[in-house]
Amino acid sequence: MHPYTERMREGMTKDPDRELYVLHVGDDVPAFVRKEYLTGALIENAVEPILGQLPQGYHPELVISNFWDGGLLGDHLCRHFADALHVWIPHEPVGMKKAPLSHEEQEQHSIFIRERYEERILERCHLVGSTSKLVREDLQQAHGGDWTDKLIDIYPGVDTERFSPMERDSVTGRQARSHAEFVGLPAELFKRPHICEFGRSDALKDKDKAVEAFSLVAKQEDHINMFLNLDESMEPEVARRIHDVIERERLHDRVHIFSPRDLPQSGVGSNILPNIMRTARAFLTMSVMEGFGMAACEAAACGVPVVGTEHIPVVTDVIAPGGGGAVVPGKDVHAAAEAVLRYTRMDADAWHTVAQNAHDSVIPGYTWKQIVAQMFAQIEDKRERLHEAA
Repeated sequence: MHPYTERMREGMTKDPDRELYVLHVGDDVPAFVRKEYLTGALIENAVEPILGQLPQGYHPELVISNFWDGGLLGDHLCRHFADALHVWIPHEPVGMKKAPLSHEEQEQHSIFIRERYEERILERCHLVGSTSKLVREDLQQAHGGDWTDKLIDIYPGVDTERFSPMERDSVTGRQARSHAEFVGLPAELFKRPHICEFGRSDALKDKDKAVEAFSLVAKQEDHINMFLNLDESMEPEVARRIHDVIERERLHDRVHIFSPRDLPQSGVGSNILPNIMRTARAFLTMSVMEGFGMAACEAAACGVPVVGTEHIPVVTDVIAPGGGGAVVPGKDVHAAAEAVLRYTRMDADAWHTVAQNAHDSVIPGYTWKQIVAQMFAQIEDKRERLHEAA
């Protein structure tokens, strides 16, 4: 079950315009399985059911896998499809995941299972899609060796139909009423000045640090609110820390938390998240571990100044150098608050210049059309070299 849509997806769907099948592997347990709980055996046991769902005579030319679990599944599938080219996209290799964690936390995140399988995937796949220089460096540091011949650049793409600039400074009255009705908050709230933090809820995103930074902003700017998303059932400790900050700083009417159900990805209510993002005075992310930083990229695409840590490649390498945001040290809530205050206090012309810079730093370079075209060009180039070497 997907934790955001809460819908089960089983069987296979096919893109009507391309020879592309998407598998949704179901079992008799109606629950979302967290990556931390996956094992090599569980993934291997899924191979035969997957093969059983494929059309008779189906032989893919290309297998693209994501993260260590998808990489392991792709490796198993490629044993059955010997002619298929396997491209593995690790996103956040084990070294990056491991670095900010204590030994106990590494156990909780199944780091040692990942270490065991990632090197195997790395050695057996044909190509590795890197989402940033941090990924490239980590692969070499964690597993040794020179993987240059296998590496290609594959970045996430922005859905520009959802994430694009808004000409107005706030949503319309009708939009505000629609959002309010969906989430049960006052309509006026959606028209007030705000900053936001959106992204996955896991502990390494340091959402509590973002709220702590906002508490410093709130002491100096009494008209600014904060919106963020949080899956409190999946991350109760993160939720506890955030509520502690809200309670201590008396921010109950200033910090507004959305659950996964409040922010659907499609259908009714799906425009709430992008509308909040595109009308924000700044987007803040305190994440200490990112392979790229998709949420920050989407915020920039909305034409919003971005404040992010030095652990977020799209901020350090793309948005900030383009004049669309600021880089702050991880965990440093004072530096983050100062950066946010710079953007909330800017005059209109200066703010719009930064906002335009943020947008132009990622669009059109990080649109899906551009990213996919670059990916296949690199794959074809590498495929030719592999054939020549063989």
